[in-house]
Amino acid sequence: MAKIKTNRYYEDFLYYYQKAKDQQAKCNLGSIPHPESGMADTLMEYVELYDVVERKLAGFSQIKNDVFYGWSKEHPYYEKMQAGNISAERKEVATKWDGKQKTFGMAEWFYVFLLHAVTGSGINYAKKPSGYHNSLLFHLHECDTIEAMCEVVKTHSKPFYTSVGYQFPKFPKPPQAEASGFVGMENYTPQFQYKRGGDYYLCEFAPRLVREMADMMQKENRKFPLRELGEWMFAWNEKNGLNAYRFQYAAFLADIADFYPEYIELYSPFYYGTNAVECISYLADPVGKMNKIEFLDEVMLQINRDTGGRPYDAEDVACDYIRWVENYVRPGAAYDHLDYDNLWNSSNIKDHPFGRQKAMLELGIIETFNGMKHHPSDDKVIAEAGITVEQYKNMIKEHYVA
Repeated sequence: MAKIKTNRYYEDFLYYYQKAKDQQAKCNLGSIPHPESGMADTLMEYVELYDVVERKLAGFSQIKNDVFYGWSKEHPYYEKMQAGNISAERKEVATKWDGKQKTFGMAEWFYVFLLHAVTGSGINYAKKPSGYHNSLLFHLHECDTIEAMCEVVKTHSKPFYTSVGYQFPKFPKPPQAEASGFVGMENYTPQFQYKRGGDYYLCEFAPRLVREMADMMQKENRKFPLRELGEWMFAWNEKNGLNAYRFQYAAFLADIADFYPEYIELYSPFYYGTNAVECISYLADPVGKMNKIEFLDEVMLQINRDTGGRPYDAEDVACDYIRWVENYVRPGAAYDHLDYDNLWNSSNIKDHPFGRQKAMLELGIIETFNGMKHHPSDDKVIAEAGITVEQYKNMIKEHYVA
């Protein structure tokens, strides 16, 4: 007996998934410019966010590919790189990091991935390419140890934390006195006076975490379910007086799956971020009683059956899908030249009440989207017009019938 009942949003999700997969092959991995990809979807053709169904190829993973593979044939974009179809950022990073596999072991790579995740993953959706913003990974190529990388963290003079489209964990407060009070560090006095909690975490906690984790995984030498490793990390944080860091650690776990797949059950259940939960809630309804996680897992299983996508990849696709439905574009240097009144998805959902919708213009609810400083989230547009979600959907019914 089926545990969920999918709906029109689910069918639309599958439609989006196939288009994103197509554009991934053409533009992300291939060399066809986005505007020439023939998506019949101006949002996908002009905003470089909706061209991926694998996390490893998403914007926040671009620089990780560069540092991990350098300028080698193993790099997913090697053919494009050899052909000169490459950003200045990729050319710089891949060249500088070439050969680091000879000096870095698992723990060192884990540290790089974790640093990237907790400092913002280089995300800035208003820039192209979007995954290199304020990244400290531009400056760690000369380091051969975690300790050397920590010294860069302590002394780097320019910003390397980015909250543009991201959220930081609640970092521990740097100690001002002699003892930290954390387990295993009762008698520890930092030799460096940290000003930022993030730096304190990266230099005094993260090195121990990644070394213990890498050591444990290598000793057991098996494939781990993603959530088993996640629970191990959350327990480690609790033991050491830290919050769980669920969002950032989930991103880190996905990196392990991408770059150390021999240690991961790749089709095991994953964690769900806020955007993914919002998306999945639209796709289906439960049949009978089940808790929230069971429902989310059932929908993800159905997505896997219909697309073949791995859960940790599909979670990211779900985040992109809800942005696509709401015609998300982040105003900024890369996209300010576009006409936002003619930049739309090809979704079959015409009465979605949130975000930026073409019908909002056609109905005169808003005069123009050009000149916007921020993407209108949630029900901002209709709420400012004094219209409820139900009223808006009724207006849409009449509008498209007419």
